[in-house]
Amino acid sequence: MKKHFSLNLIGFFGVLIAGVMVLLTILAATGSFHYRKTELVIRTGSSEKMYDGRPLTNPQWFLVSGQVADEHELIVEPTGSQTEIGKCANVATIRVVDTSGLDVTDQYVIDQEFGELEVLRAKLTFLSESAQKIYDGNPLSKHEVHMSEGHVYGDASWEAYDFTDPVNVGFYRNTYDIRIITGEGEDITDNYEIEKEFGELKIRQGYLLLASGSAQKEYDAKELSNPECKIVEGSVAPGHKMTMRAVGSIQEVGFCRNTIQAVIVDETGMDVTELYDITYNMGLLTITPRRLTVQTLDITRPYYSRPVEGDWTIVGGSLLEGDELSITTLQSTEASYYDGEIGTFDNTVLYYDIYNNKDHMSRSGCYQISFRFGKLVMTE
Repeated sequence: MKKHFSLNLIGFFGVLIAGVMVLLTILAATGSFHYRKTELVIRTGSSEKMYDGRPLTNPQWFLVSGQVADEHELIVEPTGSQTEIGKCANVATIRVVDTSGLDVTDQYVIDQEFGELEVLRAKLTFLSESAQKIYDGNPLSKHEVHMSEGHVYGDASWEAYDFTDPVNVGFYRNTYDIRIITGEGEDITDNYEIEKEFGELKIRQGYLLLASGSAQKEYDAKELSNPECKIVEGSVAPGHKMTMRAVGSIQEVGFCRNTIQAVIVDETGMDVTELYDITYNMGLLTITPRRLTVQTLDITRPYYSRPVEGDWTIVGGSLLEGDELSITTLQSTEASYYDGEIGTFDNTVLYYDIYNNKDHMSRSGCYQISFRFGKLVMTE
């Protein structure tokens, strides 16, 4: 009896469960019932690079939140691609399949966070060459440019054009422009960041000979100069103006070149001195020693007596104010200088110095002294 009851109970629940499943199927088919879908958030990778003519992609992706069922597989294929300068979203195709390969993507709510793919301009640096010449009425052209940094990609090539070709005297930048062309003739210059460096074009006026004056005097402790300066050969270009002066200077005995300072400016005031090939014929500034003639006196005195003071005198020329002459004569020294004998000797000069009593510096090199000797008579 109990066994029969148990079988009836199991059969009842089986029929009940089957009926519920049929009901759920009918409700789902009619749209009256919805399963709650799992939410997934997918993020694709980001990248950037300099332009190289090849597509930029990034296959990376990340499941930020959510999870697929154990029997399901999440397949993400980033398809974003950027070749030219600019940026785009790294979009992706996303699907979920079960173990049999059946697409069950509709069982999920999928949000995408797109990474960014950005292609930046490739940097190129170009440099034009420099050149110079003497003015001849013809253009100065130097159509030579070198790439000093960077690389042009693919079958593309670069060319320089629209150069500066100056004619008149002056300084000019050797300007130019650059374009990048593919093998098919497409201008892709905009894919590059181009930096241009310019050489210098210099058209020079030509030859100038400048001369400064000379001057000479005897030493007087004052500065010697001669500002005289002039153009001996050549001329400046129309509109140019030259200022020049001789700036040589000397104060002590000796000589120096009377150097020249010359500046040439154009109509705008710009210094264009370098446009001229200038030769300088510099004068000479000379200070000769101050001449003195000194006479030692005739002295007669006993051998053992004291030397006579002031036994010399200046008989030619003169000392400058502040300069003092000190002389040691034979008469004013010990007898050993002339063998200690009684007799007659030249009253020679053994030592002399000229010094300035203000700065106490020697001025001997600034004087040229000639000596005349008196007689020294030593008696018993």
